[in-house]
Amino acid sequence: MAAKLISTGSRHTTLPENYVRPLSDRPHLSDVSPLENFPLIDLSSTDRSRLVQQIHQACSRFGFFQVINHRVGKETIDGMLSVANEFFSMSIEEKMKLYSDDPTKTTRLSTSFNVKKEEVNNWRDYLRLHCYPISKYVHEWPSNPPSFKEVVSRYSAEVRELGFIIEELISESLGLEKYHMRKVLGEQGQHMAVNYYPPCPEPELTYGLPAHTDPNALTILLQDATVCGLQILIDGQWFAVNPHPDAFVINIGDQFQALSNGIYKSVWHRAVTNTEKPRLSVASFLCPADCAVISPAKPLWETEEDETKPIYRDYTYAEYYKKFWSRNLDQEHCLENFLND
Repeated sequence: MAAKLISTGSRHTTLPENYVRPLSDRPHLSDVSPLENFPLIDLSSTDRSRLVQQIHQACSRFGFFQVINHRVGKETIDGMLSVANEFFSMSIEEKMKLYSDDPTKTTRLSTSFNVKKEEVNNWRDYLRLHCYPISKYVHEWPSNPPSFKEVVSRYSAEVRELGFIIEELISESLGLEKYHMRKVLGEQGQHMAVNYYPPCPEPELTYGLPAHTDPNALTILLQDATVCGLQILIDGQWFAVNPHPDAFVINIGDQFQALSNGIYKSVWHRAVTNTEKPRLSVASFLCPADCAVISPAKPLWETEEDETKPIYRDYTYAEYYKKFWSRNLDQEHCLENFLND
């Protein structure tokens, strides 16, 4: 079983066969340009209407943006990155205590994405945690490194507050009441994926994660400050999102695409690898309550004609999440299964 993890501490000199993508599905890294004019939003701005406008433009055009002055402390962020690197530097024997292929487990270390269903694996190990309520899950979290639980608890709580601030701006940017989205989403779940991408001997042949959209409402990504890897698809072309100092990358998940009636986009994105350096990222996912009914507000779809309907049918998040995990990551957009007839 230990061979399943790729963060073994020793460098791989060739790419194992089970990671090699077919010719039709390779990253073509030389064709990827850095994304110019990627929205960078300063959350300390006192001009609320301009903030709301920036959010609207970013969500409708890119589905992604970066935020600075986000009120998550530098000490909190540095601590999270430090403890995550420390975790993946531990011995393989220590890490394997948390290993599981079962996607229903609330705390697990695993590799690739969904190894039970995949034909080709991805060059990634990851630690997946449930983070809300912290008191319910913290006892499951790693005991090593010793500071892990305290550091990750603080980080999760601060990131959750940031997520709520952004959800309120998203509501207003659609012309809705400030708390509309938070009310619809109910008591939101919160998950974390601590992703570790070791140096890869042949980055042109594989992915850290293939193209996918996120099934949740909102994703808050802490990127490695020095190593690039995130790419997003815009108008049929892949672009690299280079790290910005002290910024989080925010992306719209599938649920906000549905709740905005398609005005905002849950955009395809992927992670690529490199030969030189390991890359670490920390993705925090805010998810609707399982019982939340995902249904766009009437002003976003209702017209004077009687025949209009929302793009997507009403569904619960539990129904969506089950469908998402029953398929391959890079199949068609999962929302295609929820279109209105």
